Amino acid sequence: MWFYNTGKTFLERLQHGEDLYLSIKNTFTHSGIKMGVFMAIGAVKHATIAFYDQKERIYKNHFIDEPAEILSCVGNVSEVEGEVSIHAHITLGLRDGTAKGGHLIEGTTLFACELFGIELEGEQLKRIYDDITGLKLWGF
Repeated sequence: MWFYNTGKTFLERLQHGEDLYLSIKNTFTHSGIKMGVFMAIGAVKHATIAFYDQKERIYKNHFIDEPAEILSCVGNVSEVEGEVSIHAHITLGLRDGTAKGGHLIEGTTLFACELFGIELEGEQLKRIYDDITGLKLWGF
């Protein structure tokens, strides 16, 4: 278990037409924050999300080719191989009232989005490969 103090908090309006994943990553990178947590709400024009197949140990992408509301997008910021790394999950509400969700990856185009971020201060969390899951998880 790690304990951290909270640092800066911020609000950012992400830009129409931008990629959601890259916009979040760039916001943290440009603000110099290498570790934190965030949440976002808004809407997308279309989305690409992924599901991690635990047996095959690969992400399987799903494309949602319609406008959707961001019901929830939460994640964290840590480091992978010296770079800012975003790990987030997203739930999208579709026009028929159903929801789809998964791992946020590149390929989700924003209609409108508000991002709330919190910097964490303390020893830098780094993601390293985990043999059991096949994922890059926080290392000790």
